[in-house]
Amino acid sequence: MNPTILLVDVASAERENWKVFLESQRYEVFTAESAECACQLCLQLQPDLVLLHDHLPQVRGYELCKRLKQDPLNQLTPVVLISSSPTATELELGREAGAADFWGMPSSLGEGLGRIQSLLRLKNYIDELAKSVILSLARSIEAKHSLTDGHSDRLADFAAQLGESLGLAAEDLEELRLGCLLHDIGKVAVPDSILLKPGRLNPQEAEVMRQHPVIGEQICAPLKSLRPILRIIRHHHERMDGTGYPDGLYGSEIPQKARILQVADVYDALTNNRPYREALTSEEALEILRQEAMHGWLDASLVWKFSQICQSADDLPVRSRSMLASYYA
Repeated sequence: MNPTILLVDVASAERENWKVFLESQRYEVFTAESAECACQLCLQLQPDLVLLHDHLPQVRGYELCKRLKQDPLNQLTPVVLISSSPTATELELGREAGAADFWGMPSSLGEGLGRIQSLLRLKNYIDELAKSVILSLARSIEAKHSLTDGHSDRLADFAAQLGESLGLAAEDLEELRLGCLLHDIGKVAVPDSILLKPGRLNPQEAEVMRQHPVIGEQICAPLKSLRPILRIIRHHHERMDGTGYPDGLYGSEIPQKARILQVADVYDALTNNRPYREALTSEEALEILRQEAMHGWLDASLVWKFSQICQSADDLPVRSRSMLASYYA
């Protein structure tokens, strides 16, 4: 995907020249000539870079920069203020507003391109670094409970097998794996007294736990590399009959990758030990998946496909028989 640049400036031949030049360098370029248009496009596009000229009527560049940065989705988006002669006060206000840099007018298109390339390389580095931190955080949350340690890795493997059987493209499979690894990142906001409780949650505790998909989405949203998986994170506890959370989506309204994750998630939870029960056999777990599908909670076609995969595998996990218990968290 080509980087997206938003040029914020009054309409002029110079602005159009920059747009045409940057598009020739394989950037996606959009223009805005008012503060309102800039805010709207930033929300819609979530660009990789904003070049903000201090020419707009009735608003200074640093003021608009501050407005753009108030949106959590654009907090990590570099905003460059471009002004021919900023005062010291304006420079300070720009820094306080979160501007990534201050430019005078570049002497040539080539000089401007070099600056843009440097900023985008830095943004990509910061994005990947933050992504690594979030992945590490997700693993630390999982490792808090010895009985769920490794759950996300197993989940990613199961989900990828199911995704491959459905003919998902390599990019989709990578998004699915990443979604599995980060689906419970929102549990970082759940108190340990709830997260590690060795038993069923009461209604108040369950309501706190039910917030984790939304919190997880909010944590990952500022990173462009994680935006393709936001719907997986948010909707992995929806149900096909509309009784899930947080949005009560129904049937095909639930993203396919979230539905794939659900099936793999339930299977892995059932075939591994929990504080309130021992692990089930693969056969027992598959039977519960079928019951879940019959109740209208899981995608029946995905359950059938996953059952076929498990029954044809040579290395199915085999556990001792045990009592059935709720696996949802």
